[in-house]
Amino acid sequence: MSSRRRLAGGLAAAAVVVLAGCGSEDAQQEAAREEVEAHVRALGGESGYDVERVHCTDAAATWLRDVETDVFICAVGLESGGCDWFAVDVDRERGSVDVRLDAEDAGCTLPI
Repeated sequence: MSSRRRLAGGLAAAAVVVLAGCGSEDAQQEAAREEVEAHVRALGGESGYDVERVHCTDAAATWLRDVETDVFICAVGLESGGCDWFAVDVDRERGSVDVRLDAEDAGCTLPI
């Protein structure tokens, strides 16, 4: 096998590994999503939220390393369409998490 083919094969394999990681939640993002899901469930069915449609911003990161993140924004789907945004504030010193409505009908696409 030529060195060009090995290099191309190696680059293709690296691209697959990088792309496979895209779209998956890190542990902090997952915890934020679960907090919002629990909050929305507690509001009850009459709230109009679809608990199955919750997604949150990524944790802060530096080159391939997550950083402790204290604020997440999560979009929660409305049964009528669209999404409201909820803020998740993590206070590590107190060991508490605060979930609050941040913006109504803000859209379902979150900022990066």
